[in-house]
Amino acid sequence: MPREHSRDTNSSSSTVSIQGSGNHYHACAADDYGEVGFDPSILPPPDPWMDSVEPGDGGETSAGTCENVGRSVGRSVCPRDGRWFLKLLQAEVERMEGWCRQMELDERENELPDEIMGKIRSAVGSAQLLMAQKFQQFRELCEENLNPDAHPRPGSQDLAGFWDMLQLSVENISLKFDELHQLRANSWRPLSPPDIQERRIPPPVPKKPQKGHPPLARDRSLESSERQRVEARKRLLAAKRAASVRQSSATESADSIEIYIPEAQTRL
Repeated sequence: MPREHSRDTNSSSSTVSIQGSGNHYHACAADDYGEVGFDPSILPPPDPWMDSVEPGDGGETSAGTCENVGRSVGRSVCPRDGRWFLKLLQAEVERMEGWCRQMELDERENELPDEIMGKIRSAVGSAQLLMAQKFQQFRELCEENLNPDAHPRPGSQDLAGFWDMLQLSVENISLKFDELHQLRANSWRPLSPPDIQERRIPPPVPKKPQKGHPPLARDRSLESSERQRVEARKRLLAAKRAASVRQSSATESADSIEIYIPEAQTRL
């Protein structure tokens, strides 16, 4: 089975293909991190995709180990240590600095509208702030990784995690510069938005007339209580009326009582 990548023993660099992107990076071998003879500013923003090779006790990985791992995975692999990430960081810095210089030059040489001037200043300011703060912090972490006396000493996974976090900020800034490059290619005229196809919205389905909502449990309880009070009031009035009638009947009966005394007793 032919190998996908070849390594020239007389060369100081290896060509590594990134899966899914078609871009090629020159990844230095583990034993020569010096000058590799290429301009890192031409590189797109890289991802830490390479297989991690844990360093030995001395904190270094031999070229033989790197080559053996490369054979096992089918490509050249270098350890993701501080040197490796510093090269990625330097490539990203040079790329952003080139963008900033180009935009500042266009700002001086062209009479641009205020809206575009604001976009340029926003993109350049965001890039400079990222390089001055987060990039510098990542650079210090890489240097601590290369320092065997550093405590705590960040590992390769720590550097990879921080680099992934940086890519979110890099992507946001890249989008700003992409828009500026499109405006520049369009002679700094506003970009016309793509024609938006009107979607036919189906007419709303007529709703059936809603009938009276069934009373809620609370309403039913209130109506029941009110009905009970009305009925109790009716019973009370009926009882009072009956008592009044009985009292009136008793009074009339007392008034109509006649005492019958025999005539013989009256003569005594």
